[in-house]
Amino acid sequence: MAKIIERYSGFVCRHPYLVLLAVLMISISAIYFSGTIKMKTSSNRDFLPEDEPVVDTLFAIEDEFGSTNTVYIIVDAVPQNTGSNEVRDVRDPRSLRYIDNIAALAMHTDDVIEVMSPTSVIKSINNGRLPGSLRESQELTYKNGLLDRYISRDYSMALVRVQTTDDVNLDILELELGKLISQVTKPPGIETNLGGTILEQQVMKNNIQPDMARTTTYSLIGILAIVLLLFRSLKYGLTPLSTIMFGSIWAMGFVGFIGMGLSSTTSGVLSMIMGIGIDFGIQVVTRYRLELPGSTPEKAMAFSLSSVIIPMSTTTLAALIGFQALHLGKLTFMGEMGTMMSYGVAACMVAAVTVVPALIVIFDTMDLKKTIKKLTEV
Repeated sequence: MAKIIERYSGFVCRHPYLVLLAVLMISISAIYFSGTIKMKTSSNRDFLPEDEPVVDTLFAIEDEFGSTNTVYIIVDAVPQNTGSNEVRDVRDPRSLRYIDNIAALAMHTDDVIEVMSPTSVIKSINNGRLPGSLRESQELTYKNGLLDRYISRDYSMALVRVQTTDDVNLDILELELGKLISQVTKPPGIETNLGGTILEQQVMKNNIQPDMARTTTYSLIGILAIVLLLFRSLKYGLTPLSTIMFGSIWAMGFVGFIGMGLSSTTSGVLSMIMGIGIDFGIQVVTRYRLELPGSTPEKAMAFSLSSVIIPMSTTTLAALIGFQALHLGKLTFMGEMGTMMSYGVAACMVAAVTVVPALIVIFDTMDLKKTIKKLTEV
């Protein structure tokens, strides 16, 4: 094993440009595949433990009697002016006709199984017709307690329940219901909005990429500040960052390649990978700087790599065991997070023993002044 490590270390230090070329080719492929990563919504099944009787019963209900996914269309009476003819009570016939139109159109939306609304209850107890006056609506309301499920106690809010299939396309559903709400003419004083757990999941899905970009940026800035403070050198401070940059790209590329996808529960994994992975780059640079005095960059880096590969491999193996142990728990989303962390840490370790030594050897053997002068002359 020691001889293999020595040969590898010598190869990297003798052929840094070749190593860097291979790294760039792999990274280009990884960037392509990372662009294919799909954002996934997190369902209840992702958070609930497996092999629990209560959970199994819930899934059995869904399988036998249909989905428990529900979207709510909320109709609010919000009059703006005192003494106006705006709707102040959702039992107002104008409001009921509007709710009935909304419910009828929602029923014709793709992936909708059933629509229940206060007007469907009122029709069932009023010979299939809607009341023509507010007084008649009030009398019908007092007679039937089922309306309490659809109309608030102060009569300022009504609820339309839209039940959907399990495989509903949330992007299309939200778009179609939004169009429906905007196209149906509202009575004065009425506001209509969408709500429900599955739409909350859609909001979370839409925020995955912006949140990842934000947290990754903050992580990079914080790590860069610490590394620059530690090494007090721009060259040796920026070089360890290549560990987490290339490691993250490779990890995300592999995630895209295997079609794993990202969800709200795994969107913060990248920041954790960066926080752990930077240690590998710091180890290589620190050991190299200790070996450099009185030696050439190639020899110093070859000896440094030979010294740190085994400790770093041991650390990586221990981390992988810990992350994979998350699969032993009953919460399935924890296992998925552990898998992604494993990919990221392994990729950062590989980047630390390829990209970092190649870059350092190139920087420390290259005459930057002459190179810059030649480039400016051209």
